[in-house]
Amino acid sequence: MFPVFQALIPVILSIAAGYGFRRYGGIPPASWKHLSYITYYLFVPALEINVLANKPFDGLPWLALISAVTSVLFLVTICLLIWQKWLRPVQPTTFTSMYQGGVRFNTFIALVLAAQLYGDEGVAAVAVVSAVMILLINVLCIAIFSTYVGSTQVRLKTIGHDLITNPLLVGCLIGLGLNFSGVGIGGSFESFVELMGNAALPMGLMAVGAGLQLDRLRGNWEVVGTASIFQLLLKPLLAAIAVNVWGLQGLLAAALILCFTVPTAPSSYILSIQKGGDSQTMAAIITVQTLLSALSIPIVVGMV
Repeated sequence: MFPVFQALIPVILSIAAGYGFRRYGGIPPASWKHLSYITYYLFVPALEINVLANKPFDGLPWLALISAVTSVLFLVTICLLIWQKWLRPVQPTTFTSMYQGGVRFNTFIALVLAAQLYGDEGVAAVAVVSAVMILLINVLCIAIFSTYVGSTQVRLKTIGHDLITNPLLVGCLIGLGLNFSGVGIGGSFESFVELMGNAALPMGLMAVGAGLQLDRLRGNWEVVGTASIFQLLLKPLLAAIAVNVWGLQGLLAAALILCFTVPTAPSSYILSIQKGGDSQTMAAIITVQTLLSALSIPIVVGMV
C-alpha cells in the first residue's frame, strides 16, 4: 500500500498547486478554462497517441476487456436505477448528477497513477481501457439524460456526435489505428506528440485542482454520499471481481481496476450544464470525490 500512497503524493500536490494558483495566485478563471481546453483537446490525445502508436498489442484480450468493462458499468447502472426507482428517489435532474458521479472516471488521475506505478506500459494499458470505457460511458450518460431530463427519445445522431467529438476517445482510436495498421509514428511527428504528451499529466492535474469548488459544497449531501460510495467503493469491488471472472491479468487488469477506482470526471460538470442537469450537486460530487480519493485509492489499489 505504501508504494501506492507514494505514487499518489505527486497527484495530490499537483491538484493542490492548481487549486492554490486559482484561489490565491491571481490567475483569472478564464485562463484556467483555456488551460483545461488545451489539455483536453491537445495534450492528453497526444499522450495517448504517443503511448499507443508503437506499443506491441499482439494477443490483447479485447473480448475479455470489453466484457469486464461492460459488466461493471451495467451492474452499477442497474443498481443506480433501482436506487432511484424504489429506494431513495430524487429529482430527475439531481439523479443525472448522481449517475454521472457513479459511472464517469477521471482519466487524468488514472493516467498519472499508472505512470507513477507502472511507467509507460501502465499508461498504455490505461489508455486502452479508457477507450472502451469512454465509448460505453458516453452512450449510457446520454441515454440517462435523455430519459430523465429530455422530452425526446435517445437520438443516435446525438450519441454519435458526442463520441466523435470526444478528444480522449479520438486520441485512443488514432493511436490504436496507427498501431494496428503497422504505420506507427516516427520522426518529427513522434517528437511533437511526445512533447505535447509530456505536458498532459501535470497540466491536467492542475486543471483538476483549479476546478475544485470548495465554496460551492451546497449540493444534496445524500446524493453526494451515495454517488461517492458507488464510485469509490462499489465500482472497485466489482472491477476486482470482473477481472477474475473474465481472466484478465497483469497490467491490463491493474489498469482496469485503477480506472474504476479514481473519482468522477470534471467534465461531468460541463455536461450537466449543457444537458440541463443539477450542476450544483455535480460540482459538489466532483469536489468531494476528488478529496476522498486521496484516502480510498491507496486502500483499494494497495489491496489489489
